[in-house]
Amino acid sequence: MPLTQRALIELIAITAAIAVLLALAYQVIAPFLVALAWAGILVLVTWKPYERLARLVRSRWLAATLIVLVLGSVLVVPLVFAGIELSSRIDAIGTWYQEKMATGWPPVPHWIATLPLVGPRIEHFWTGLGSGDPAAVAKARELGGLLIALLLKVAAALGQGLLLVVLSLVFALFFYVGGEPLSRWLYALASRIGGAQGRELLDVAGETVIAVVYGIGGTALVQGTLAFLGYWIAGVPYALSFGLVSGVLALVPDGQALIGLPLAVWLYQQGQTGWAIFLAVWMLGVVGTIDNVLKPLLIGKRSSLPVVLILIGVVGGALAWGALGMFLGPTLLAVCHNVLGHWAFPEKDAPTPVRHSE
Repeated sequence: MPLTQRALIELIAITAAIAVLLALAYQVIAPFLVALAWAGILVLVTWKPYERLARLVRSRWLAATLIVLVLGSVLVVPLVFAGIELSSRIDAIGTWYQEKMATGWPPVPHWIATLPLVGPRIEHFWTGLGSGDPAAVAKARELGGLLIALLLKVAAALGQGLLLVVLSLVFALFFYVGGEPLSRWLYALASRIGGAQGRELLDVAGETVIAVVYGIGGTALVQGTLAFLGYWIAGVPYALSFGLVSGVLALVPDGQALIGLPLAVWLYQQGQTGWAIFLAVWMLGVVGTIDNVLKPLLIGKRSSLPVVLILIGVVGGALAWGALGMFLGPTLLAVCHNVLGHWAFPEKDAPTPVRHSE
């Protein structure tokens, strides 16, 4: 039945009013979207332990508080520890510089001076800096300014990361307590939009996020632990700090090598050739390859999406949206995979799904 002019005007007015309302709501929520997304991921992954704890203590608020405290100790403590370590290292560098200046400018290490192409230039600059050459001093001040700016950016990133984690934990507390009404609301909205398929897509998205968290996060945790053991066995100072950094870098393919290999070179320069070889082999042969086994194993058990699509989603999402994209990318691919599967294979013609043996 064709719309009358009045009905059409009313429909346009209602649509415009809803659009304006949603735009205003988005402006209010926009500063907290990332924190809300991280809170949703944390709650989704830990929902079953939370439910068990809530039945045990017979209080949803107490269970939510305990879970948030545990998550805070896991997520906040490393950031605070990293900030303290960064501050102490800056102080140590300043103390070392003052001591060297008081006892005389040291010569550049021989192995640096003998480096091809850049070695002689570094030695010339270093010698000029020690003798007070104006050009070398000006260059050093310029490099020092860049270093200070970099350190300030790192400190700001740590501060922003800490604030983001705290906000996420606060939102997670309320998500735990109000999780069931929120879940019903989301499923009702998905059903309103897409019917049974909308609810199914919501399940697919949740399963994919959990699979990626267990796969990527679990693998990074194992790699960080193994890296710490390698540093500790090889006698690397601040092994725990380097292990934490290696675990974070393990979220990026072969990221742990950015710490492990320079530390192996440092051991070699200290005359500890055997430990240097051990650490290089350990980081490349054990830590660097275990993700090829763990990641597909952990992800494949919790998601029907092909592992290659999940890995593409992780890398592509990270390149597009940063750390949060590691979870959004695979989720979007999973939803698209499911939608295209329903379109290509209608329910009556859908092939029997292949069940992988346990």
